[in-house]
Amino acid sequence: MRSNGIRVQIMERIISMLSYITFGMAGVVWIIVCYITKNQMSGFCSYNVYQSIFFALFIYIFSLFCSIVSGLLSAVPFLGDLINKFTLFIAGTPVYFGYSLWGLLIFVIVCYLAIFSLFGRYPYLPFISDVIGSNFRR
Repeated sequence: MRSNGIRVQIMERIISMLSYITFGMAGVVWIIVCYITKNQMSGFCSYNVYQSIFFALFIYIFSLFCSIVSGLLSAVPFLGDLINKFTLFIAGTPVYFGYSLWGLLIFVIVCYLAIFSLFGRYPYLPFISDVIGSNFRR
């Protein structure tokens, strides 16, 4: 498969896909392996590895922020009950195959990212891909 005129190796595709599936952990291991063996990652592989790490950090920080805000707002008398029910519905109630709405959204996004990287394409997420694309060359 071709991506932007450059032939992407199958190993780079597999590393990129595994990096998304493991939320960046396989990418961190690959960065360490490339550093130890003094090999340079291709632009495709580094883009996907760093995007998967940034995506995992973004999800963690966003979830932490939402839990802090919902914890603070749950102290408000009437609003607290509404916030607790909303949080339970979004993050706690199984909707599809045991996934909550939040978990299902993350699952769909990770599948999209992993499949596109396996096909040798650059997957795009609106904020995250712009940050990664501006800091790493393709």
